[in-house]
Amino acid sequence: MKTFSKFLKGGAALMALMSLTFCQKDNSGGESGGGNEPVVLNQRANCFVVKPGTAFQFPPCMGNSKNNVEATSAGLVWQDNASLVSSVAVENGNISVKLNAGQEGNAVVCALNEAKDTTWSWTLWVLNDAIQDVTVSNSAGSATFMDRNIGALSANDLFGKAIGNFYQWGRKDAFPSQEFNTLESVDKKIYNLAGQEIKVRYFKMTEPSLNNIPVAIAHPLTSYWQAKQAGVTDGNYGWISTMWNSEEAAAIGIDTLWNNNSKKTIYDPCPAGYRVGDAAAWAVVTGFQANPADTTTVTDKAYTPDASITSTWDERYYTQYQYQAYFRGARYGNLFLYAGGDKTHQGVGEGLVPKAKASSICIWTAKADNLSTVNNFRAFAAKATPSFVKATETEPPYVKVGALNTSSGLNFGYNCPVRCIKEVLE
Repeated sequence: MKTFSKFLKGGAALMALMSLTFCQKDNSGGESGGGNEPVVLNQRANCFVVKPGTAFQFPPCMGNSKNNVEATSAGLVWQDNASLVSSVAVENGNISVKLNAGQEGNAVVCALNEAKDTTWSWTLWVLNDAIQDVTVSNSAGSATFMDRNIGALSANDLFGKAIGNFYQWGRKDAFPSQEFNTLESVDKKIYNLAGQEIKVRYFKMTEPSLNNIPVAIAHPLTSYWQAKQAGVTDGNYGWISTMWNSEEAAAIGIDTLWNNNSKKTIYDPCPAGYRVGDAAAWAVVTGFQANPADTTTVTDKAYTPDASITSTWDERYYTQYQYQAYFRGARYGNLFLYAGGDKTHQGVGEGLVPKAKASSICIWTAKADNLSTVNNFRAFAAKATPSFVKATETEPPYVKVGALNTSSGLNFGYNCPVRCIKEVLE
């Protein structure tokens, strides 16, 4: 089994450079309130699904492993609803959280050691809507997916609630997605425990570091990237290392961060019982494209005037069809994939501005290049973009989704949504 313990002293230098503590400690005690004892969650994962208003505790676990991290105190990294989290603390060795009633959203909480360094962090996925399993089957096989991306508050909402959180490939740490906006792509707003707006840091790595994983764990509010390097075939701008060499990268298991022989890893961002969708599962989804009737383009039907559409025919036909549809995603069999876009390594939003030529489906898979044999440094996303078909004299305009490609190589520094599949336990 590959390990991730090897790193150069440059990583320590980078950690010192980035020694700002983004995990805000809470001293309110984390009491459950109302005389109710907090619920104890015994699952071990990097993400917990809970109801609004819940008081709960969970062990300071390293993902799905049996190991715990040091947790002298605890705090909030970010929340995308300023009224979501009431308190975060450590009680009886567990992370103890109290949520405010009637508030949905996402938050990231962390454990701190005596020196106030972050030792690990976890995503809290707070929603009323029940998450469902969706099983898809065709000639390519069968796979069971969650009905939504991690962090999505709805499986079917067409106006932003179905986007979910964003992740750099291989990291457990959730980042806020893009704000649903008809004019431009901007980061979704996030807040500290006091309700003050804060920002994700997009940090360019310059110090030599073979393994930046320990630094990333200590700074869950920082999205890392590096400068493009000569001689690297693809996949520059990654967060994991500044020293791209296939042999060295393979030795620390970079390509197995989210998939170790089809097994869940300690860096997997999915809740207990699920893991990041692998190549076999996504092959089932793309298998629906063999029959065009099995793939359905989804628009919100909220057409708006588009003066760029021109006509050579009689104006009376033209005016009634002078509209542009907004692409929101596609259904593959009974699985809906929302067009939530992505963010580049520098945090530039892509593919969400709801115009047909800009919106895109982009969801990480668990697959990365095999660094033992390939001198590329990419991870792969399931990606589809639409095309806009103009009106004719007799037909209104429409949007048609293009082919879903699960071999879309992106660098590790990108931020994209994640869709989980059911974990098969042996």
